[in-house]
Amino acid sequence: MVAESKRIGWVDLAKGFCILLVVVNHVFLWVNKSFDYPLELQGRAFRMPLYFVLSGLFFKQYENFGGFLKRKTNKLLIPFLFFFVVTSMLPCAMIEHRSALSDFLDQRTIYFNNPIWFLLCLFEVNLMFYLVHILARAISATRYNTAVLLTLSALCGVAGLAMGACHLRLPLYLDTAMSALPLFAFGYWLFRKTGFMQASVSPVRDGVLMTVCALLVYFLAVPTIWANNDFPSDNTLSLVYLTGIAGTLMVLILSKFIGRLPLVSFWGRYSIIILCTHQVVITLVSHFLRPWLTGGIQVLVVLVATMAVCHVLILFMRRFMPHVTAQKDVIPVK
Repeated sequence: MVAESKRIGWVDLAKGFCILLVVVNHVFLWVNKSFDYPLELQGRAFRMPLYFVLSGLFFKQYENFGGFLKRKTNKLLIPFLFFFVVTSMLPCAMIEHRSALSDFLDQRTIYFNNPIWFLLCLFEVNLMFYLVHILARAISATRYNTAVLLTLSALCGVAGLAMGACHLRLPLYLDTAMSALPLFAFGYWLFRKTGFMQASVSPVRDGVLMTVCALLVYFLAVPTIWANNDFPSDNTLSLVYLTGIAGTLMVLILSKFIGRLPLVSFWGRYSIIILCTHQVVITLVSHFLRPWLTGGIQVLVVLVATMAVCHVLILFMRRFMPHVTAQKDVIPVK
């Protein structure tokens, strides 16, 4: 088993691909809503599941629940609170939306920086999985512990999906966290209980598996909006996890095959900074470019400019703002 303290290069690459998918989607969504793009449905099917699976890969209980809570507060809750407060106080956000907190609580909308919802949701997923992990150990002997853990996670996920299909919402993304729990558990299982992470690359085997996963996503993708826990209400609901996991495996296998792409891997390592800043950057960049550019060229230029600005922000924030971007701890831990 690979030591958890050592970074796995191709996982950073997978995170880089993941954040690029998020930024590309948001550029199309916010810059030119009338400009459709290929494979948008397929991207929605696995973009957020990939994030949850990647987050579950390195789950660890640490010394106790108190220590676990402190670490997740440092890594997820503090960045969420910081960027929620700061971006809600920006002049343009205050002018357009007078009550960011009220809108967040009532409508689950974080105006002007909505992508940071994921940090709060992931914080909740971590706490849920910690409790499920303890419960599984209490219920079962070691031999069946993993099966019980995955079963409990799946039951929680089915309940979350059912609420989404019935348009029943819980506050603060708790229903989305329930829906995402099986994906987080899948990431945990993939790292702890299989040889996938350490297995050598096999072009034939991995190529076939990646092709099968791509075909599953292409033909079976269903509309999903994870931020709202919004899923299809018909008999295609069961495809949410199938296509989510298939798309995730496709990206993981591709990343493992490539190994490292310097720029994309760097973005993956600091993807939390891009996640928390890219909507603000897209909004400002597109505002200045809109009078001169339209259509596809506008989307391309905004995308390139956004990633360039986010790259600079990574360099700045990791040096001068490490405590609010999950690079250093605010709350001391062992």
